Amino acid sequence: MTLINLTAQLENLLVTTKPPQFLDVGVSEAYLPWKNRLDVLLNTPQATANQLEALIWDAVNHDVIPQLQGLPYIEIKNTLATGDQFLASTLTLPHRIGTAYLSRHKHAMLEGYNFRDVLKKRVKEKGIYRAVFELDPISIVLGCFLSHIQGNMRIPRVVTGQFVAENAIAMPNGGASHDPISPSKNGIVTKGYFDKNIDPAKLGLTNVPYVRESYQAENYLGKFVIDTRLVDASPLPDIAKQLISTLSRYMVAKFLSEPIMLRSECYFQVKDIDDQGSPDALGEVEELEKQLQMLIEHCQQQGLFQGVTTVEIPIELSEQAQEAEEIASS
Repeated sequence: MTLINLTAQLENLLVTTKPPQFLDVGVSEAYLPWKNRLDVLLNTPQATANQLEALIWDAVNHDVIPQLQGLPYIEIKNTLATGDQFLASTLTLPHRIGTAYLSRHKHAMLEGYNFRDVLKKRVKEKGIYRAVFELDPISIVLGCFLSHIQGNMRIPRVVTGQFVAENAIAMPNGGASHDPISPSKNGIVTKGYFDKNIDPAKLGLTNVPYVRESYQAENYLGKFVIDTRLVDASPLPDIAKQLISTLSRYMVAKFLSEPIMLRSECYFQVKDIDDQGSPDALGEVEELEKQLQMLIEHCQQQGLFQGVTTVEIPIELSEQAQEAEEIASS
């Protein structure tokens, strides 16, 4: 298997859909004069990659889902916290194995050595595909940058996905956040709680009107490409190549087998999948799970990987920083 090209026809489960808004850009939309229509981007490849990762990550237990137990990834633990507090993993951090927490932190330790130095040595001895595979195969499936190792060294994505609304029209709407305690900010004393320069309205206090831009469209599409050509040409053992291929198909098949929520007010159900002349290119989720379990076991037996790798980093989270994070995420 070299290239799979899929187009999923989607049914909008709501009346409208909400595209993302990008800094300094707003909604990503384009008028296509040759088709006389306006298209709106609903999900970027990077956002789709994040949602594929979430499919196989158990956020409650900080581990991969039970069906994929044994699949390698890197977990980061805080040595300054009681019991070595779990911080994140390469399945939850931006850039996966290339995250700055691993590549830039001088006290990120693996096997008693700086993680960056260990990875650099492994890449030099085994090549980038083999070095990354034994630590985090998902960084091959969804790509990674290792510019901290050498120049612009990278592994392009095997799986790329996008979502678009075709022939879309804007439906501006809005509302108001009503504060039953103090509708006007004059009755709120924020001294001692927030920075004196912060407007209470920006924190959600007082009555706050807002506007938002939703869309309706003639068609909603999800497009996926699974391209293993670089993996096929790499020096990875055949069993490792099979695992990458099967894992890629499994993640897309699982994603399309369930109702899709890209974000709030962006719900879809798959109506049909055009496999571009390759019937059953993905396969059934249950069968792919069985294949993956077998491939994970074989890779373990052949010593291609050993499971979860723990990297220890001393990170001191101050009370002030935690409060700022809580405000930002609320």
